[in-house]
Amino acid sequence: MSVECSSFSSGAPGEQAQTAGGPSYDLAAQLSASVNANYLVEPPTQRARVPPLPPERALDLAWLYSALLGNGRLLVCLDETATPVQCFYPHVDGGPHIRSLLQGVQIEREDGTRQVSWLSEEGWSHELSYLAASAVVSARSEQPHLGLVVERRLAVHPEHDLLMIELRLTNRSQASLRCSLVTYAAIDIELRPAGNCAWYDPETEQLTFFHADRYLALASDWPVDTFACQQSRPGLIDVAFQMAAEDRYSRQEFAVGQVSAALRHMVGELAPGGSRSGSLLLACGRRLETVRALLTEQRHNTAQLLVETLAYWRQRCARFALEGTAEEVSRLYERSLIVLHLLSDRETGAIIAAPEIDPAFRSSGGYGMCWLRDGAYNAHALDVAGEHERARAFFDWALGTQEAAGCWYQRYDTQGNLAPTWGLIQFDEIGIFLWALGQHVDLTGDLQYARAAWPALRRAGSYMERELDPETGLAPITKDLWEEFDGISTYACATTWAGFAALAHLARLLGEEAEAQHWQERAARLKAAIEQHLWSASAGHFLRGGRLKVAPLEGETAASLSGDEVIIEIRGRRWRARRYDPTLDISLLGLVVPCGVLAPSDPRMQATAKAIAERLRSPVGGIVRYQGDTYRGGNPWVLCTLWLAWYKALAGDLADAEQLYRWAIEHRTALDLLPEQVSRQDGRPCWIVPLGWSHAMFVLVTQVLRAKGRL
Repeated sequence: MSVECSSFSSGAPGEQAQTAGGPSYDLAAQLSASVNANYLVEPPTQRARVPPLPPERALDLAWLYSALLGNGRLLVCLDETATPVQCFYPHVDGGPHIRSLLQGVQIEREDGTRQVSWLSEEGWSHELSYLAASAVVSARSEQPHLGLVVERRLAVHPEHDLLMIELRLTNRSQASLRCSLVTYAAIDIELRPAGNCAWYDPETEQLTFFHADRYLALASDWPVDTFACQQSRPGLIDVAFQMAAEDRYSRQEFAVGQVSAALRHMVGELAPGGSRSGSLLLACGRRLETVRALLTEQRHNTAQLLVETLAYWRQRCARFALEGTAEEVSRLYERSLIVLHLLSDRETGAIIAAPEIDPAFRSSGGYGMCWLRDGAYNAHALDVAGEHERARAFFDWALGTQEAAGCWYQRYDTQGNLAPTWGLIQFDEIGIFLWALGQHVDLTGDLQYARAAWPALRRAGSYMERELDPETGLAPITKDLWEEFDGISTYACATTWAGFAALAHLARLLGEEAEAQHWQERAARLKAAIEQHLWSASAGHFLRGGRLKVAPLEGETAASLSGDEVIIEIRGRRWRARRYDPTLDISLLGLVVPCGVLAPSDPRMQATAKAIAERLRSPVGGIVRYQGDTYRGGNPWVLCTLWLAWYKALAGDLADAEQLYRWAIEHRTALDLLPEQVSRQDGRPCWIVPLGWSHAMFVLVTQVLRAKGRL
């Protein structure tokens, strides 16, 4: 962490601060637009493409998922038609593996004509819902022109790494229909465009895709009538898909390279009003024998597997059921905790921010990874809900990934490897993790755990202490929590204070009085620095920070700077920077919630919150991240809206808090999932579904409002 080399503190804080619409606001918008300029801006897709995109274009898609299924090893994402459009295995970030996985029904009429109708095609209507208190999806799909209804239940078994799709086909027409289930699968293991194999075994009627130690295998209790395994070709509609659509299967058993395959399972004759039921299973494993044995044992046992899955989730949900609250509140609270469980890796304890929607990073920086920032909030929500075991698993994972210096890097995969980064050390993450672990100790009363974790926590505290800005005593230049701007961040200062305060508290619990005094004094000095340097009387609110990096300074001297500019140095490179950053940002509330640097009643915080409520409110309600935000169009975020609700509740403004809380409820999806963002144009969820942090904030604010007697 390099620290800049010019003054931050000369002159009164905020002397150059501007209000909304002034030069500072314009600069924030310009910097935001510059940061996000390389991302694709097309809206995410919500439905699998028919026909599938050519292989080289498949990664252009970013997804807005409709439902999640999983067991902590296998994570499956469904689109709005209940089609599995992505799966991750053997960890919740492992892969992804699906290029396209389509289901359709082939109809043979009495006159001998045949037609394949894909469930993702236009013309089908779909109704999706989660079965109560579960991660089991029920879907009803109808094609009026064909007179066909397909009912499905989809789930991942809690112990077997098995996606189960139970199907029931019903003929609503006046004529008999001869039906087959058609499945098209294009599987790129770990996104690999080569080195894959598709193999259909006529003896077992199993279709297996594999590379190295990743095996995905399909089977049904309906018999296979015909099949095709083919190599995919760039720039073309996939050969295997064409064969299925045109009913001309090659019956080729193997394909290698970038591959796909199609199966036709015989369902049989459906008289008018008649129905037939069956199932399709997708097994995942690390060895061929594992998936083959699993499908052989379970292909006729789907009904019992679904019973077991429902029982598992309902037993778990009974632990965190809310009593005496409105049905929509208790249902969304329950769904939020289910989501946090689904995003948690069973083997390692890591919690990903969201299921990956953009694996090629073409529309974003990616989401299917583990940040300590998101993880701290997610784990704290689990703790508050009494799910201490799952929260503990996250803290164990994080302690195991700590770097030797005492810090953590921006983000990791679930196995603790450094993930792609654009800001290696983000200072706010360290302190918020220490705060969350301190809360975990308080909620569990487990001093033995605190003692075991103490050496790692102390290393983290020492790292934060020695990296503080030597001139001001504030947190050093770092990325902000949105990972867009470099500068001294008020939010990072708040989380650092919370980390020091947590260390003082834990040391006192452990009987380490000298340590407790040290960290308490360190926190007191940081609080004084925050109050001295980051409050702006002229702006009327706290600054977002200072030394805001603006542009490289190549061969120029200080004489070329304007009055509110300074020179900073980051990793040996000189930059032009703004001395103060008065941009209003929701994260300023972090000074109160969750960090506790200041009281909710502090007049400066009340003024800051008032400005945020007035100037960050979007046209559709809800709160945007900061003035001038351009990411995905500058939409309101669910977590930002709930952040303000959290502050309002603690400040005693319960009516406003509940109004903001209700806005979040009203902007959930039809399946009770909370997005990252809601469109500022039409108020619909528009980006990242579900986001773990949104669900965590809902859990936390629900508990605060319940404690205040509002729910």
